Amino acid sequence: MALSMRLEEELDRWTLVMSGDLDYSECASFRMTIDRILKHGPPATVIDLSAVDHLDSSGLGLLLSLSKEYGANGGRLVLVTNESVDSILDLTRLSTIFSCARSADEARALLGDARN
Repeated sequence: MALSMRLEEELDRWTLVMSGDLDYSECASFRMTIDRILKHGPPATVIDLSAVDHLDSSGLGLLLSLSKEYGANGGRLVLVTNESVDSILDLTRLSTIFSCARSADEARALLGDARN
């Protein structure tokens, strides 16, 4: 399934909602979105992967790249995951690298958003 992305820009937090397959064939458009986030540097970003059906190593690599670059610039990143994404993160032992939430509300709570 083709990847669909919607970027919601708010003053204190940006949210990237994704659905479909985050794989090699979709990485160019995902990289462009990552570059946009890094360029503008919002204080916090939520990457909502709850509707992602498939995540391969190239998509995972881009998430790692975003996490590293964004964190180095002081940004806070939270992933909203599903069982499939959680399994991949656990299998690759990357679940300790990312801050993960099961819902957008939980992600906002992790970021300390009083507007829950």
